[in-house]
Amino acid sequence: MYTLLIADDETDERTLIRFLLKDFEYTFHILEAPNGRDALELLTSNHVDVLLSDIQMPFINGIDLVSTVKEKNPDIEVLFFSGYDDFSYVKAALSLKAVNYILKPVDPTEFHKIIMEIVSRLDSHKLEFSKSEQYIEEHFHDVVRELPAESSEQISIDDTTNLMLRNIEAAIKMKQPEQLSMHVHTLLEQYADIPNLSHIYIRYVCTTLLKMLISAIPTQSDECLQNAAKEIYSFRHFSDIVKLIESYLSLVVKAFEQEQNAPNYAIYQVQQYIRMHYREDLTLNTLADLVYLNPNYLSNVFAQITGCTLNKYIKQIRMEKAQELLLNTNMKVTDISQAVGYPNTSYFCKSFQKLFGTTPERFRQGESKS
Repeated sequence: MYTLLIADDETDERTLIRFLLKDFEYTFHILEAPNGRDALELLTSNHVDVLLSDIQMPFINGIDLVSTVKEKNPDIEVLFFSGYDDFSYVKAALSLKAVNYILKPVDPTEFHKIIMEIVSRLDSHKLEFSKSEQYIEEHFHDVVRELPAESSEQISIDDTTNLMLRNIEAAIKMKQPEQLSMHVHTLLEQYADIPNLSHIYIRYVCTTLLKMLISAIPTQSDECLQNAAKEIYSFRHFSDIVKLIESYLSLVVKAFEQEQNAPNYAIYQVQQYIRMHYREDLTLNTLADLVYLNPNYLSNVFAQITGCTLNKYIKQIRMEKAQELLLNTNMKVTDISQAVGYPNTSYFCKSFQKLFGTTPERFRQGESKS
């Protein structure tokens, strides 16, 4: 059923149009508006297929109304009717691609003919869209393949996709270009091999991936993301989506590689490694090997960039974790000491007291009382 809006400030005219539509047995969902302002509100809040609009109306005239509506709904069918046989109105209507124009009083035969033409165009557009959807379903992937017998296990695809996206997110967070490229291509290759999966679902996954990539590019705005997402939903072939994602992947990889060439990136890597491996025995040589730097050079550069020594930074991270465990768990102090990288509990307690001015037990009791 198509939705039709009658916009006219004359009640009798709206009643006549309703009668003619009912008399000709057209199955429209009919809306009414007594002026241009109310018509615009209805057009904004509803999907309207056909607009029957008077030219002269209070607040917003028909020409301005259609001009505004066409920006958001260019496919809407419009029929102007007016009591003014003025060529300037007809010219304005034609410029808006509103090819239907009828004079008042409305002639039933002429009205019937125009409505038939409008319905015919709507049906044609609907058929074309249906064919387009069918085309996309059949040709979305460049090469149609037969799925292997074990494809019945496809039910787990959501979990697999979520894992891949988490890996991509982790690679972005850790600024690892090689890992990022590998995970992105793995994800895209997976969907290239499942041609009969809903193309809408694939577009959703690809849009989620695109958001991750664009968020890693400081120069990209929200508008860039919106435009790129629209492109994903407008492409007719999966290969076009792949090209778009690869273009943004290339930008992210380039940005990460540029950072890697700077001393700051080496320090960033060391800091991230410490945060993830604070439980382990962290030596200067181990950390220097991680970023392929001379131990003394790393020690000096780390102090220059962060304002504290490596040993002090490691201690801060371990003590932060110790605080979290003291406040949020019932673990014994001995176990916490081991968990944050201090095999010697006595040394841990002394270090904790020196840094925070209280023992681990008193810290826990004091915080629990507050």
